[in-house]
Amino acid sequence: MRLRAVLASLPEGYELVRGRRGWLAVERASRPALEAAPFGPDGGEALLRSDLAGRRPLAAIQAPGERWIVRRFHHGGLFRALGERCFLTPARPFQELGLAAALRALGFATPRVVAARAVRDGLLGWRLALVSARVEGVHDGAAVLERLRAGELSIAQRKRFVETMGELVGRLHAARFLHADLHPRNVLFGADLAQAWILDLDRGRFVAELSALQRRDNLRRLFRAVRRRETRARAFLRRSDYRCFLAAYARTRGACGDWREDWRAIVRRDRLAAPLHRLGWGLEALFRSGPEVRDGAATPR
Repeated sequence: MRLRAVLASLPEGYELVRGRRGWLAVERASRPALEAAPFGPDGGEALLRSDLAGRRPLAAIQAPGERWIVRRFHHGGLFRALGERCFLTPARPFQELGLAAALRALGFATPRVVAARAVRDGLLGWRLALVSARVEGVHDGAAVLERLRAGELSIAQRKRFVETMGELVGRLHAARFLHADLHPRNVLFGADLAQAWILDLDRGRFVAELSALQRRDNLRRLFRAVRRRETRARAFLRRSDYRCFLAAYARTRGACGDWREDWRAIVRRDRLAAPLHRLGWGLEALFRSGPEVRDGAATPR
């Protein structure tokens, strides 16, 4: 979708600010605090570094009554070699803002987006950023998996964690939403492991009809992310955990089929694709870049 079409369809409560080099869509009520940060449409700000990290360390803004996280977009995989921070299309953060608003309207827990921005970088490129409200008192799925591997979760907690993850993905698929990077890091869990927040909606999409192939490939992405982390030490999950996850997934999605069909299809396709994934991971490590440069400004530590 072209930028003007995306900007014209901003959710209610957001306003558009145009600068000399960029565009900023911001929550109307949050605009004064964002400007005071300062975080504007043209970039160049120097923000504090957050204690959180995504693909790269995240920046932080202390707003009245809450903390905001600034995520600057980065290419992953082989695209890093082409320019890690430079994007050809400026629409992605604004599209993610729209997706977050749509999922929140459907009852999903996902961080409130405060602002989305695209700043020109040279003649053809753009630098992209998203500002969202921080969810406090939570841990991402990767951290919960490490606790599970260390034996720090009870049997009941283990079951609750796996079921909560399955229910979340089942609800997403029931809503015909495909997450582009379904990964344990992109799911946050509360202390009781009974509630989950979905993060990083970039390149996600709603589809008119969700096919079995699309569903299983999305599930396989999550399976592959877990298996990749397992190669660094002993396994996190048992076969019974996968059975529990898929049963919760199917139940929440409202499916009456056998979860074993999904499991067999996921494992079969994963085995076929494994050599290609290993090659991609190796090339990604080869082209991994050094420290991040933030919009031409030094980032205080």
